[in-house]
Amino acid sequence: MASPAAIGQPLGNRLPRADVVKVDGPQPVEVTGPIARPRITLTLGGGGCKSIADIGVLRAFERNHIPIDFIVGTSAGATIGALYASGVSVDEIEKLVVTGELQHVMVPSIIPRLVFSPLWKLFRIFQPPHYAGITNGHRLVKFLHKHLPDSFAETKIPFAAVATDLESGDTVMITSGDLCQSVLASAALPPLVRPVELNGRLFADGGIKDNLPANCAKLTKADLIVSVLSDAPIRHIDKQEFTKLNALVTRVTDIMEAAIDKQHLQDTDVLIFPAVADTPMMTKDPNIVKRTIAAGDAAATKLVPAIKKKAHIDGNSLPLKRD
Repeated sequence: MASPAAIGQPLGNRLPRADVVKVDGPQPVEVTGPIARPRITLTLGGGGCKSIADIGVLRAFERNHIPIDFIVGTSAGATIGALYASGVSVDEIEKLVVTGELQHVMVPSIIPRLVFSPLWKLFRIFQPPHYAGITNGHRLVKFLHKHLPDSFAETKIPFAAVATDLESGDTVMITSGDLCQSVLASAALPPLVRPVELNGRLFADGGIKDNLPANCAKLTKADLIVSVLSDAPIRHIDKQEFTKLNALVTRVTDIMEAAIDKQHLQDTDVLIFPAVADTPMMTKDPNIVKRTIAAGDAAATKLVPAIKKKAHIDGNSLPLKRD
């Protein structure tokens, strides 16, 4: 199985120099510097609004004084991970999803595009051609610029966004350059969002190939990889349910994601599996959002003893790495 490639530049003393490291290349994206305990990398997978459970996981980590040395995120997990890695508090991130602000910028305005499609085609005659997709993700980028620093080097916690290289088919960890564009690339799901070009390479949603990027987290050379999997378990569903298009699309997505994620379960040391089967891929319902966050908190809290044991963390005296 191929490993992810990595794009990176030095981030202070946190990463070695690496322009494009191939999947089996010699240069890992490594957490460095003096530390008196095992290094922990947190992996946040994709899943649309199911990934809102990540917020609850982060809250459980803070409450139990579990430090995070590196965050690797895919798709929605990259968005939440980048916010937290950049210093946005758990309470602030929760507010962004409870109010629906984050969901609003992540979903393209499909109806206006369809209504004005003939005018768009006429306008594009005078514009350079762009890659296919309903939107270029400008609303999400505007939102990200409001909450994130310009570059990876400015995050409070080292961070990597996982995307899919459409030309080569490789999974790629992006660790340097424009942070907002990289997060957009990780969440650019075709055909809703156009692919994103970075450094001459064309990227789309990391979940296409690597929805649970625990294999990417291995490149950080962490001592402990903790992954959050926000998939719905594959249970029997009566065939009559599939007379509804939404149910059919959701089922197909769940099956595909489960098959992809199964390949990477072996790369994680601790798997957090929130109960989010009833959370739709997209919702602004504040009650559902709060329930999803609570599910992440509950799932992580159950595994706190295991994480602390594996990370050799005693008591509650260990501060979070948030300075």
